[in-house]
Amino acid sequence: MAAGVVSALGFPPGALAQQAPSPEESRAGMHAHATARPAREPVSKTPRDKAPQEDPTVSLPANPRCRVDARFSGLWPRVDAVTFHPTTLVERAAFTRLIPALLAAAPKQKTVPPELKEVAASVGFLLETWTTPRDTFWVLRERPDGYHGAGAYVVRTGDATEDVVQVPHPYYDIGTEDIGSALFSCPPEGRAPRLFMTATAHRYHGTPGETPEDPEHPADVAHNPDHLFQTVTDLAARSLHGPRVTQLHGFGESKIQKGRSEALAVVVSDGSRTPGTWARRLVTPMEEALGPGVKLFPEGAQVLGGTQNAQARLLQNYAGARFLHLEMSSRTRKALARPARLQRLAQILFAPLED
Repeated sequence: MAAGVVSALGFPPGALAQQAPSPEESRAGMHAHATARPAREPVSKTPRDKAPQEDPTVSLPANPRCRVDARFSGLWPRVDAVTFHPTTLVERAAFTRLIPALLAAAPKQKTVPPELKEVAASVGFLLETWTTPRDTFWVLRERPDGYHGAGAYVVRTGDATEDVVQVPHPYYDIGTEDIGSALFSCPPEGRAPRLFMTATAHRYHGTPGETPEDPEHPADVAHNPDHLFQTVTDLAARSLHGPRVTQLHGFGESKIQKGRSEALAVVVSDGSRTPGTWARRLVTPMEEALGPGVKLFPEGAQVLGGTQNAQARLLQNYAGARFLHLEMSSRTRKALARPARLQRLAQILFAPLED
């Protein structure tokens, strides 16, 4: 990995990274770049692609306490490098073998079962082992010669909680990639999440010429129950004991309307109109950490509740599972570039929950 790479959140992505990215790098996508990958070119987008997000990119001094490995940035290929294809039955069958086996083996070993690499390869996926100073991760990602928006999935080995971090809208909900990878990589001591999941295609690039106004968006994993992302969520719910799924979203102040206000910074929801214990308990500490404007859906805010979210609906079928739909304004995402605030958010999200 190259020296001189720092994520937009102030977390250096590798042990050699010491300097902040140039403004050109920041505008190119908010991700650190490993040496194996060329610098990203800014993606030309229509105004519809940009709405409703403002760019919260910032560059702050590195947090010396934890480093987000540069390889995480490689989970998100360039937008134009992805040709979306729907999930196949063969992919679904392969992941039905892979995910339960990986989650079962992860607490006990750091070496990937070799037969699982063959299963992954049979459907165009790499199954890699990433070793960092803190962790060993098992990473399922698409082969670079076959990006088709099937998602990327990272399993933490060793001791971990039943928490899952999801980033469903990279490229569109700007900054959620960095926030998600930092929450997963740099958790509080003893509260490390087991699984990280992210989409790998722009939510509105599922078909040629697609626009946000189209009735269906096959690449939008949060609203396509037939996507592999949904399959992995289901398998995780079956394999983990009482999983808690935190799904990160973003909204832009340029779209303040329909019940939104300048004071709205975060909307906390469990994807239902009757929020449960976990969502309720998060609001006060999050407001203390992030400032005013943290609202519970639907009592404090009547928008951005994620009630049509595919993963929320799925997890409602599992008695022990909990789901959190966390909508953050662009200002809030920018504020989370401060390592202390991001660390406090991780403490809040991953704290033990006693019913």
